Amino acid sequence: MTVTPSSIGQGEVGLVTVKAKAFEPDVTWLNKKVTLAFSNRDNLWTGFFGADLTTPPGRYKLKVTASEVVNPGYVTVTVLSKDHGIRRITVPREMVELGSETLARVRKEIKVVKEAFTRPAANPLWWGSWRRPVPGTVISPFGCRNIVNSMERSPHSGVDLRAPARTPIKVTNRGIVILTANHFFSGKSIIIDHGGGIHSMYFHLSRISVETGEVVEKGDLIGLTGSSGRVTGPHLHFGIRLDGRRINPLKLIEISGRLERP
Repeated sequence: MTVTPSSIGQGEVGLVTVKAKAFEPDVTWLNKKVTLAFSNRDNLWTGFFGADLTTPPGRYKLKVTASEVVNPGYVTVTVLSKDHGIRRITVPREMVELGSETLARVRKEIKVVKEAFTRPAANPLWWGSWRRPVPGTVISPFGCRNIVNSMERSPHSGVDLRAPARTPIKVTNRGIVILTANHFFSGKSIIIDHGGGIHSMYFHLSRISVETGEVVEKGDLIGLTGSSGRVTGPHLHFGIRLDGRRINPLKLIEISGRLERP
């Protein structure tokens, strides 16, 4: 088993590679199974593991077991404390101080999103390296503390990428569309299930070009950027969940560059 890197920060991701011929090795991390993709070219199984923003710093065992695995056992991975900084924004009061009708809408939308995450595709649909959905630079980083109208809110669970309105958005990897919606906070939104416990999210769109249940290939057009929902201007909010954990999507893209198409 090979693990890269040997330490990750809160909200970051690592890559595990296991050599085995016939059966998928059983790899676990933080009490959850790590789903692996197989390459028959070199008999390698590969997968991603990550630490949530709130995973306590410490040393954790990444365990592997299987009858045909070369050198089964475990590798200790250190999760480091990470300061993601602070983001201060100002929005109209009605976007923060919600009336009873709006609050009921928001609660319903939160439930819809949670339900979407509870029905993951079991097998990996993705392959090879992951791509940026738009080329723009980061204007709001992952994990930063959110101060909205001088009040602290939930930390930023994705990255905001600079993009003029109506910039084409291309899906980061192969997957199936599990949610298209127009929500109060995230605006026109798409969530894609890539299998193996990985989901990608695209918020604040001006146009959605896919439908729920549609299979999309890496690089396919899925919509156009915009400024729908609670925003101060056009951009793309891009997020990744790995086994339910909030991770920096740009870290996944970076480390996936080590992979080649099976």
